[in-house]
Amino acid sequence: MTVEESDLEATKWRRIRRVKKWLRPLPRRATIHRYPILKFFAESARKRIYLWSFRVENAVPAIYAGCILSLLPLYGLQIVGAFLLAIWLRANLPILVGLQFISNPITVIPIWFAAYRVGRTCLGLFGIEVDRLTRAEVRILLDNFIHGAWGEKFTQLFIVFSVTSLGALILGSFFGLLGSIFYRIVANRTAASYTLLRDKIHQRKTK
Repeated sequence: MTVEESDLEATKWRRIRRVKKWLRPLPRRATIHRYPILKFFAESARKRIYLWSFRVENAVPAIYAGCILSLLPLYGLQIVGAFLLAIWLRANLPILVGLQFISNPITVIPIWFAAYRVGRTCLGLFGIEVDRLTRAEVRILLDNFIHGAWGEKFTQLFIVFSVTSLGALILGSFFGLLGSIFYRIVANRTAASYTLLRDKIHQRKTK
């Protein structure tokens, strides 16, 4: 093996090790049965090859759907939602689930607040006015929702949910576009380097 081939081979295995390191905390074909919710679908998931494929046609839908789902006001239902979307879109499950860690107990309120403002601004462009929402009102609505004390605030809660969902769709689509472009660039560069390595080895063997 030439020096150039050795460098390409080393780069290949370095990338593989890096991907494996990133995937370690995420559901994989061999570890999906360990996850509290996904374990009920483990047997079915293992049979679907596309759930574990990192090809562009499987990864890009996962990036778009994962970005949108992670920003929607569906905290607590995201993992199940990620699995269902992965089945429906024939998308990569680890990517979809991994993106759900964007929203967590620390980030979820700022994310929803930002999504609400984006949704409100978007509706304003079409002449639909929606009241401003203060951080205190967000906390009150969240508390009412958690404890089921909706009462007369149900209408306001529905409006907030709808506007926040609209903002999440807009933001999620934007970040999904950026993520998919980045993934395509990396995938193309990786594929090109593997093709170069394969061609060089083939040329050397045919000499």
